Amino acid sequence: MSKTKQITKKSNFSDSFGICFLMIFIIICIYSGEYLSNPNVLPIKYIKVEGEFSNLSNTELKDTVEKNIRGGFFHLNVNEVRMALLDIPWVREVSIKRIWPDSLKVIVSEQDASARWGDFGLLNHSGEYFSPNIESIPNDLPILFGPDNSEVKLLEKFRTIQNALQSLPFRLGIVSVTLNNRRSWSFVLKNGVTVIIGRYAFEDRFNRFLKIIPTFFPDQINEIKSIDLRYSNGLSVFWKNKFNISSN
Repeated sequence: MSKTKQITKKSNFSDSFGICFLMIFIIICIYSGEYLSNPNVLPIKYIKVEGEFSNLSNTELKDTVEKNIRGGFFHLNVNEVRMALLDIPWVREVSIKRIWPDSLKVIVSEQDASARWGDFGLLNHSGEYFSPNIESIPNDLPILFGPDNSEVKLLEKFRTIQNALQSLPFRLGIVSVTLNNRRSWSFVLKNGVTVIIGRYAFEDRFNRFLKIIPTFFPDQINEIKSIDLRYSNGLSVFWKNKFNISSN
């Protein structure tokens, strides 16, 4: 047999082998694709929830994940599970990671309540509103009242007032801050004294309050009902015994 015929046979064999290999590869890919397209393949068996919780529980979070799992490892809609968890009021952020071949790692960040918003809601550290079950709302938080979309402004104003009060040489806390529909500011101290700032010149009027309040402390502060700072250079003090003083 000539060398040319031998080379031709080897070439034909190589071509045939290559075609067969390609067909087998395609068949395997098709079969694998059909197999993996089955939502029941590689079901999620293990769920691990991580995070530090005060108002959430691992059991509640795991139950929510389990109820929202659709399909196996490859078909799980991670965003759907994440959104279901975010619907829980005390959940702030969620991260979900698939772990081969049958597990989910769920990292949950809990909301940090900085203040109450009205009677039924809360604000987190960034001033974002959330509304959990009223029974889970802490009672020791300051209460902020204001129009819609003023949450961040109210929280910032509360922090301004609180920080300034802490700079005084005596303890004087704050329980609420209000911005009414007329855009008038007021706040209430822990001893019940209402301080009315008004619509204008908040900084100047508040500084006036900081200068005058030490003159009433500690003997007279608890006898005051309210202090009205809506004056150009003075204030009015309303006493619980109805004996009032104005100063200009």
